[in-house]
This record gives sequence, structure tokens and C-alpha cells, in this order.
Amino acid sequence: RLVRLGDSHQGRPVWALAIGRNLRDPDDRPVVSLNGAHHGGELLSVEIVLDAIELLLTAAAPDGGGAADPALARRLGRFVDELVIWAVPMVNPDGVWAVLNDSKRSDRKNGRDNNGDGRIDGRDGVDLNRNYPYRWGSLGQKGSSSSGSSDYYRGPAAASEPEVQALVRLYDSEHPLASVSFHTGTVAILTPYTIAGATSPTPDEAWLVAERISAQLPRHPQDRPFVTRRNLYPVDGTDQDYLRHQFGTLALLVESARRPAASTSERLAIVRAVRRTWMLLFDRYLDGPAVSGRVVDAGGQPVVAQISIDEIKTHEGEQWFTRCRDGRFDRYLPRPGRYTVRAQVPGYPPLTQTIEVEKSRARVELTLPGRLPAATCP
Repeated sequence: RLVRLGDSHQGRPVWALAIGRNLRDPDDRPVVSLNGAHHGGELLSVEIVLDAIELLLTAAAPDGGGAADPALARRLGRFVDELVIWAVPMVNPDGVWAVLNDSKRSDRKNGRDNNGDGRIDGRDGVDLNRNYPYRWGSLGQKGSSSSGSSDYYRGPAAASEPEVQALVRLYDSEHPLASVSFHTGTVAILTPYTIAGATSPTPDEAWLVAERISAQLPRHPQDRPFVTRRNLYPVDGTDQDYLRHQFGTLALLVESARRPAASTSERLAIVRAVRRTWMLLFDRYLDGPAVSGRVVDAGGQPVVAQISIDEIKTHEGEQWFTRCRDGRFDRYLPRPGRYTVRAQVPGYPPLTQTIEVEKSRARVELTLPGRLPAATCP
């Protein structure tokens, strides 16, 4: 399903594709997301997401696309059967346009007219991956900049930019289980929280999953192994930290190349190497250990409930809720073991269920002893 999530400052659409076999609207499957080109100059990130789209749509074809590799066809087929993949190849269409057409513009920023003079000057624009609401600007001038002329300008307010607002609306509706934001500049996988001073949950399943992915990736065509890192330098206002704090998303940022590809063959080699990141991430949820479930009321209607797992401690005041339209929640688990899932709804005692999880996905169904009015969903 092709969806216009919103428009840029200069009126260019921010497009997304929702991909899943027999896709419904709305759909009740877990959601994962892929995005590229938060920064206009990182053109290879667009191709990486388009490559994922092509593979997934081929797998979703009635004949499986006639794939030459039956094992790959089965793997992709499982993704489109059991997940809904939201792919946003170009978060920053104004920035991409500027890189391709206007050499005087920043290669990072969007098309905001910072000084209001009616034209987009060389230093205009906002770094979209410094504009997300979680701890926006909290590191002062270290993690982003308040100067409109800086390449790292965070914008006049948190989520001030229409492109970021478009993604936030999507995430509010879908509550992604996992996300990969593709960038270029080095070769690494970054895990949340990337911001200094923010403490990740313990145990930190995002770090454990990212390390496992890094260990399974081939050496990068630009002669560097993938490594797992918390950050490359001080940052704030990033999409992966926002997703982690707001929804508990296992949100990775994949630095996909050290430099632009020198040839078509190198570009294709990079795309093919990097595609394994999102495949391994999806495999890890589907194979487990993981948990999914729903919270409903006595009449079977979905309930917005705060979900926590007793054995996983959070430290940043996180409150992670079921998805409004279907009461669904999904989580990666750090390792096999016993876990107690807890659902809390104001005015009711907590609902709990203890599960034993091996290398699999556990299913939890929690029913509130009462009826609630239907919620208004985003």
C-alpha cells in the first residue's frame, strides 16, 4: 500500500510503502520499519531501502517472483506473511533534491527557510536526525546546534519539521517492533540509547541483538568489518532514541558505507552486504526469543495498557503501551528464560502472566475484568 505520509517544506511528498501479503487496512500484524535519507547526501541509503522493497515485493508475488534461491524466497515469504514492513526510502526529499540539483546547499539538511527571506540559501535547513522529540537539544551545542547555519541545526523546536512529523504520526499509529535507519559515513551498527546520559534497559536486548547481527555480517566491500557501537560522536534528537523511548522499539541505525561507491559493481556489493542487517533483525524476532500478545477487555475489545516485563528494568521513565487499534504488543527478549509480562490500566489491578521462553515466540493474552469505552486511535 502506497501512503503519502506528509509533505516536505518545499512540497515534495514523503512516501512510504506498507508491505505484507494479503495486507489489510488496518492490519493486526507486528510492524517493522526501514528508512533512508534522513540526510540528503547519503544517497546510498535510498538504494538500500529500495532494494528491500524490491526483494519483499518479489517475494509477495503469487509465484514467489520465481526466485533463483528457494531458501531466500522462503525467508522473504515468511517476512511478508508474518510482518508488515513500512519502508520509507527518502525521509528528506528536499535534501536529496538539493544534493542532485543545487551544489550550494548543505548535503545533510532539509528545505526549511531558516531566515525567512523567501529562498533556500546555502546554510538553510534542519538536520532531521537532530529534530526528534526525545531529549531534543539536551546536550546543548555538543549533540546538535541551535545555529541555523550549522549542518547539525536541530530546528526551532522538537519535531518542528514536517518530515519528522510525518514519521512520528506513522510511529504513533503503528508502534514498530523494530526499525532500521540507514545512513552512510562509516561501517557500524548503532544501538539506542545513543545519547550521553541516557541509560538503556537492563538487560539491553537491543545491544545483544545488534552484536549478534554484526557477528553474522560479511566483511564490508569497503574493507571494514561491521561493529556494534553506541554512537559515533555526541548526538541528541535522533529517530532511534525517540523510537526506543516512546515505544520500546528495537531501533538500529546502520552506517552502511564509508564513502560513496566508486563504481556500479561496488554500489551493488554494498547494497547486497547491508541487506543482511534487516533480514537478520527480522529473523531474530520471528525465531525468538520474543513475546507478542494482546490486551482486551471483558467484551473482547482492544485496550490501551502499559506493558512492562518484570525482568527487564528501564531507567528513563519509559512507558510503553499496547497499540490502540488492536491492543497488540511485541517485544524482543534478551535471551531464553522465565519472564513475567505486566499490563496496567488505570483503575484496575495489574494483569500478569509468567511465560517460559526458549528459542521461540511466546504468546500472551490478557483480559481486563471489565468493559472500557472504545479509544480514539491515531
